[in-house]
Amino acid sequence: MADDDLRMISLYLENRVRLTRLLLPMEAKVAMDIALVDGTSELPLDIQSMNLGDAQRTTVDLTQAHFKIQEEYLARIKALSRSVELGKRFFPRCSETLNQIMDADDISELAFLENDNPEDQLLKKQRYIELQEVIKKAFDEDKEEFDRSAMLSSASTSSGVGKA
Repeated sequence: MADDDLRMISLYLENRVRLTRLLLPMEAKVAMDIALVDGTSELPLDIQSMNLGDAQRTTVDLTQAHFKIQEEYLARIKALSRSVELGKRFFPRCSETLNQIMDADDISELAFLENDNPEDQLLKKQRYIELQEVIKKAFDEDKEEFDRSAMLSSASTSSGVGKA
């Protein structure tokens, strides 16, 4: 895979997981712990921020370092992907809502408040509250569905007990 493709995938996954951590902190933490995200390294946005160790390296060492760096970030991408997949499995409505939020045009603008005038800051805060409400509704629906399926599963298991 090309470096640009890896960066784009990594950036998307990092942003999606950050958004999930912001909107569903406990659920995101559990999924990230299961996926072992904490043991991975974030992909730097530029080559200067990469820590390649000693400044004096040969061309061969840089080539090997490049592949080692890619392996490290591939592990991160895999862990983030597992985290997202866990979210899709256990919280399908939340996951679909997050897809819609990630596809929204204004999502990247919400992160930057420093240079905004007070009216823009208020609009962004209102948008954030709106997103929280939408994700909470999706979470409540996921939880309700999970509880319903757990009750059905429990009922079918208990009705089968004692029969043989």
